[in-house]
This record gives sequence, structure tokens and C-alpha cells, in this order.
Amino acid sequence: MRDRIRGATALLTVVMVIAIAPVSAQGPAPNPTPAFMKVLAPPTPVESIEAPLSARLADKLGQAWFDSADPACRTSKSLDLAAYQKLARTMIVAVGDNMREFSASVQDAPKAEAQFAAQAGRGAAGELQRLANDPVVKEFLNRNRKRAAVELTQTYLENIERALLLRRVQARQASPLATGDDILLEIEKVSSSPLDYADANNKKRAMNRFLELMAIAERAVSETSNQTELLKWGPVRLMVVLEGPLKEHCVMKG
Repeated sequence: MRDRIRGATALLTVVMVIAIAPVSAQGPAPNPTPAFMKVLAPPTPVESIEAPLSARLADKLGQAWFDSADPACRTSKSLDLAAYQKLARTMIVAVGDNMREFSASVQDAPKAEAQFAAQAGRGAAGELQRLANDPVVKEFLNRNRKRAAVELTQTYLENIERALLLRRVQARQASPLATGDDILLEIEKVSSSPLDYADANNKKRAMNRFLELMAIAERAVSETSNQTELLKWGPVRLMVVLEGPLKEHCVMKG
């Protein structure tokens, strides 16, 4: 049962950006989001960065960039640590938005909705919404959003650092996986919360059915997305977001 719960909760991070199209006042309108996925919407990058652990991750990235910036260039522009911490937050959010926009562009909402209905049954989207209002399921979703906020921020940060490594930018790393920082233990504690909670309530019919529908939703979105286009994506694509600001802040040579 626990493996099933772990697989279901992974939906909000593994399929995060594929299923939930961002809302922007600029640029072309994003592809529509499958109706059934709106119940499972993960936090946006802006929301994610506000989580205490996410803010700490951003501050660590800001410190790494402050330490990596050319000292003479940094001094000439009067850039202090606070400027780099602000930059880190801005870049994490911008990268998150960029990844979400790309993933939304490869989804096929009508096909996903048709597959979900075929596999989950007629009226399953409405059932999913009703189940989301169940007190036990609602608490599970609340914990899962807190988990997703931290894990998504970590994902954005790691992809930023991969992009810089691939471009051979000489910058210190801040990702806990690279530094072995103790914050990893705190992230693991947050990540296990929805698993522990759902596992403790696994005999409740509403939770069982909700987890079943989550798994069907994950398959529907994944199997109807354009896998060929997804495979073309790589962290280097994020340099269009990162290069200008990092040059302005003396982390990259311009």
C-alpha cells in the first residue's frame, strides 16, 4: 500500500508541469489543462518559493552565486549578498515558469480527458472533485502541496545548476545533492509527511478511491503527451532565462 501511495503522490512532482498550464498575461495562450488535473494542481513556482525550506534553498543558491561572482565586477556594481539572494529567487521562479510552459505545450487535454474517462469511468472527474472535499483527502492534498513546493523548488535549482555545468560556467553549487547539506534531512521529513498520513488512513474508502484516480490521471496525462517533444528538452534550454541576469550580476562573463 505504501508503494502505491508513494507512486500516487509522485504525480504532483513528476507530472507537475505537464498537466498544469501556467496563466500569463504575456505570450501565446497555453494549452488547456485537463479538467481532472485541476484538482491535483501543484503550487506555482511563485507559491513554491515561499515555503520556508524553498526560501532556504534559494538563499543557498544566492550565496553560491555571490561567492562565484567576479569580485571586481561585483564591487563596481555595488552588488551585495542580498542582491544575489533576490536574483536566486527570481531565477528559480523564472526557470520554473519556463519548464511549466514547455511541458504544457506538449500536453493534449482532449485526449487525456478521454483516456481518463475511459479508464476511470463516466463522471470520474466530478467524483475526483467530490473526493477532494473529503476531510481526510483534503488534508492529504494539503500535505502533498507542501511537499511539492519544496521538491519543485529543488528540481528547478538542480536544473539551473545542470544548465550552468553544461555551459561550463564556473559557479559554486548549492543543490543539497551536490553539497551534502543537512537540509536534505529536512526535505525528506516534509516529503514523507503525505505518505505517512495516507498510510495511516489507508482503510478509508475515500482515500483508496482518490489514490486510484490519481494513478489513472497520471497515466492519462503522461501517455497522451508528446513524448518526442518531451525528450528534446534539456537543461541547456534554460540558458535563455539565465544568461542575461547572470552576466549582469558578474557570475558569467559578458
